[in-house]
Amino acid sequence: MELATLLTACAPPSQYEQPTGLRAYEILITRGDSLGRELAQELRRRGFTVRRQVKGGSRPTAYLLAFTLREVEPPALTWLHVRLVDTRTGAIVAAVAAPLDSLGATTAARVRAIVDSLAANPALKRPLPPS
Repeated sequence: MELATLLTACAPPSQYEQPTGLRAYEILITRGDSLGRELAQELRRRGFTVRRQVKGGSRPTAYLLAFTLREVEPPALTWLHVRLVDTRTGAIVAAVAAPLDSLGATTAARVRAIVDSLAANPALKRPLPPS
Protein backbone atom coordinates (compact mmCIF):
# COMPACT_ATOMS: atom_id res chain seq x y z
CA MET A 1 0.00 0.00 0.00
CA GLU A 2 2.90 2.36 0.77
CA LEU A 3 4.22 2.05 -2.81
CA ALA A 4 0.79 2.72 -4.35
CA THR A 5 0.39 5.85 -2.24
CA LEU A 6 3.88 7.01 -3.15
CA LEU A 7 3.37 6.48 -6.88
CA THR A 8 0.01 8.26 -6.97
CA ALA A 9 1.44 11.20 -5.01
CA CYS A 10 4.07 11.80 -7.70
CA ALA A 11 2.11 12.98 -10.72
CA PRO A 12 4.09 12.63 -13.95
CA PRO A 13 5.01 15.77 -15.85
CA SER A 14 3.70 16.09 -19.39
CA GLN A 15 7.05 15.30 -21.08
CA TYR A 16 8.78 12.91 -18.70
CA GLU A 17 11.56 10.90 -20.32
CA GLN A 18 12.62 7.94 -18.25
CA PRO A 19 16.41 7.79 -17.76
CA THR A 20 18.36 5.13 -19.63
CA GLY A 21 20.76 4.42 -16.77
CA LEU A 22 20.29 3.59 -13.12
CA ARG A 23 22.83 6.22 -12.03
CA ALA A 24 20.55 8.96 -13.40
CA TYR A 25 18.07 8.14 -10.62
CA GLU A 26 18.01 9.24 -7.02
CA ILE A 27 17.22 6.16 -4.94
CA LEU A 28 14.43 6.56 -2.37
CA ILE A 29 14.72 4.16 0.58
CA THR A 30 12.10 4.66 3.28
CA ARG A 31 12.79 1.40 5.14
CA GLY A 32 14.15 2.03 8.63
CA ASP A 33 15.30 -1.53 9.34
CA SER A 34 18.87 -2.82 9.15
CA LEU A 35 18.45 -3.95 5.52
CA GLY A 36 17.21 -0.52 4.45
CA ARG A 37 19.93 1.34 6.36
CA GLU A 38 22.71 -0.85 4.99
CA LEU A 39 21.35 -0.73 1.43
CA ALA A 40 21.33 3.08 1.62
CA GLN A 41 24.89 3.13 2.97
CA GLU A 42 26.23 0.70 0.34
CA LEU A 43 24.48 2.48 -2.55
CA ARG A 44 25.93 5.81 -1.38
CA ARG A 45 29.37 4.20 -1.10
CA ARG A 46 29.02 3.14 -4.74
CA GLY A 47 28.20 6.67 -5.87
CA PHE A 48 24.39 6.61 -5.97
CA THR A 49 22.34 9.47 -4.55
CA VAL A 50 20.08 8.08 -1.83
CA ARG A 51 17.23 9.88 -0.08
CA ARG A 52 14.98 8.89 2.84
CA GLN A 53 11.95 11.10 2.04
CA VAL A 54 9.79 11.94 -0.96
CA LYS A 55 10.77 15.29 -2.43
CA GLY A 56 8.69 16.99 -5.13
CA GLY A 57 10.42 18.47 -8.14
CA SER A 58 13.52 16.34 -7.76
CA ARG A 59 15.50 14.41 -10.34
CA PRO A 60 14.04 11.11 -11.55
CA THR A 61 13.64 8.89 -8.50
CA ALA A 62 13.50 5.12 -8.07
CA TYR A 63 11.76 3.76 -4.97
CA LEU A 64 13.42 0.72 -3.39
CA LEU A 65 10.93 -2.00 -2.54
CA ALA A 66 12.23 -5.12 -0.77
CA PHE A 67 10.23 -8.12 0.39
CA THR A 68 10.58 -11.83 1.08
CA LEU A 69 8.50 -14.75 -0.16
CA ARG A 70 8.61 -18.23 1.28
CA GLU A 71 7.88 -21.20 -0.97
CA VAL A 72 5.28 -23.60 0.37
CA GLU A 73 6.66 -26.70 -1.34
CA PRO A 74 9.89 -28.34 -0.11
CA PRO A 75 12.64 -27.21 0.11
CA ALA A 76 10.57 -24.14 1.11
CA LEU A 77 13.20 -21.56 0.25
CA THR A 78 12.80 -17.98 1.37
CA TRP A 79 13.45 -15.56 -1.50
CA LEU A 80 14.49 -11.94 -1.14
CA HIS A 81 13.11 -9.66 -3.86
CA VAL A 82 14.40 -6.13 -4.38
CA ARG A 83 12.86 -3.80 -6.94
CA LEU A 84 13.72 -0.26 -7.96
CA VAL A 85 10.58 1.39 -9.30
CA ASP A 86 10.43 4.68 -11.22
CA THR A 87 8.21 6.90 -9.05
CA ARG A 88 6.74 8.73 -12.03
CA THR A 89 5.85 5.81 -14.28
CA GLY A 90 5.71 2.81 -11.93
CA ALA A 91 8.09 0.90 -14.23
CA ILE A 92 10.55 -1.50 -12.61
CA VAL A 93 13.98 -0.17 -13.57
CA ALA A 94 16.09 -2.78 -11.76
CA ALA A 95 15.31 -6.01 -9.93
CA VAL A 96 17.06 -8.73 -7.96
CA ALA A 97 15.59 -11.97 -6.64
CA ALA A 98 17.59 -14.69 -4.90
CA PRO A 99 17.20 -17.31 -2.19
CA LEU A 100 18.02 -15.57 1.08
CA ASP A 101 20.58 -18.21 2.19
CA SER A 102 22.52 -17.81 -1.08
CA LEU A 103 23.19 -14.11 -0.39
CA GLY A 104 25.30 -14.66 2.72
CA ALA A 105 24.87 -15.16 6.43
CA THR A 106 24.91 -11.50 7.49
CA THR A 107 22.91 -8.44 6.47
CA ALA A 108 26.13 -6.80 5.25
CA ALA A 109 26.93 -9.77 2.98
CA ARG A 110 23.38 -9.79 1.62
CA VAL A 111 23.51 -6.06 0.95
CA ARG A 112 26.79 -6.37 -0.97
CA ALA A 113 25.31 -9.14 -3.13
CA ILE A 114 22.14 -7.13 -3.80
CA VAL A 115 23.99 -3.93 -4.69
CA ASP A 116 26.49 -5.87 -6.84
CA SER A 117 23.54 -7.24 -8.83
CA LEU A 118 21.76 -3.89 -9.10
CA ALA A 119 24.93 -2.03 -10.13
CA ALA A 120 26.08 -4.72 -12.59
CA ASN A 121 23.75 -3.46 -15.28
CA PRO A 122 24.29 0.31 -15.52
CA ALA A 123 22.30 0.69 -18.74
CA LEU A 124 18.63 -0.14 -18.56
CA LYS A 125 17.39 -2.27 -21.41
CA ARG A 126 13.64 -2.08 -21.30
CA PRO A 127 11.97 -1.17 -18.00
CA LEU A 128 9.18 -3.52 -16.95
CA PRO A 129 5.73 -1.90 -16.92
CA PRO A 130 3.89 -1.67 -13.62
CA SER A 131 1.93 -4.83 -12.83
